[in-house]
Amino acid sequence: MKKIILTVFLIAVAVALFKCYSIYSGYQAFKTTKIEVPAGTTVVIEKGNTWNSAAKKLAEAKVITDAKQFMWMIKEKDFGKSLKTGEFEFSGEMDPEEAAKKIMSGKVKLYSFTIPEGYNKYDASAVFKNLEWMNGNNKFLEVCHDKNFLASIGAKSKTSCEGLLFPSTYSFPRGSDIIAVMKKMAAQMKETLKKYENDIEKSGMDVYEMLKLASIVEKETGAKAEQPKIASVFLNRKKIGMKMQTDPSVIYGLLPKFNGNLTKKDLLTDHPWNTYTRYGYPATPLCFPGEGAIKSVLHPDSTNYLYFVATGKGYHYFSKTLKEHNAAVDHYQVKGRRDKFVY
Repeated sequence: MKKIILTVFLIAVAVALFKCYSIYSGYQAFKTTKIEVPAGTTVVIEKGNTWNSAAKKLAEAKVITDAKQFMWMIKEKDFGKSLKTGEFEFSGEMDPEEAAKKIMSGKVKLYSFTIPEGYNKYDASAVFKNLEWMNGNNKFLEVCHDKNFLASIGAKSKTSCEGLLFPSTYSFPRGSDIIAVMKKMAAQMKETLKKYENDIEKSGMDVYEMLKLASIVEKETGAKAEQPKIASVFLNRKKIGMKMQTDPSVIYGLLPKFNGNLTKKDLLTDHPWNTYTRYGYPATPLCFPGEGAIKSVLHPDSTNYLYFVATGKGYHYFSKTLKEHNAAVDHYQVKGRRDKFVY
């Protein structure tokens, strides 16, 4: 009888040892086995989550194969205090430790958006409305005119953020707040302007005045090489006391209801942005100017031009006199010719 009991006991011990060995072997295999994670797989670790809940989310997303074994590894590696929150993106071959270290790195998934040079606040608002990952994405115009926001970016005396945010491509994590994003854009504009501090001082213009002119240049031509020449025209006009007479300023005053058709009545209807009825620059910048437009205002071409007309090829014909300008308008605009105009 004792022999039978001993045999049963030894068998039970052997089974237990085999089971333990199997578990141990399985765990070791779990730690070192890489699995292929599909591109774009994301896991959100929220504030208040623990490694245990993170393990379950990773298993559900098929980043790891076993949440329980993952927790054993976390304890073995003493990763317990290194959990970070945010949205993490996984892809390619990855073992459990690499998955854990991805979260521990705090390198969350970033979402990008672009505000092109020449976009105005209404254009920017339309871009932001499509950014579902951003908190308050539908409040761009509200923030743009908010006194507290303007004061926070050093524009206390201004009524709008127009022209004060730098047009570029930005990347932020999910859940970013629109105010923080717009402050970053304002800081980028300040950083850009800082490079031209001496040039701005030499120009005799204050920063806001310079941004107004840069915005006009930005709206008047899509050809970067032409910007210094366009800037020279408006600076020449200002020098002799001539009105700016730029169509984009009139259009801006009609936004956001402008229907695309600029009429003679529009040109004659006075408002703070109408540079046909008022001298000087418009009440605010017309858009968010890029660095090229800013530089062109501070380093314009040396010319005697006072007029220009679109040639229909993306560029302009420049004139020194009104007579020459009218002839060029007749050639390119009235007759619609695209051959070179010779005056």
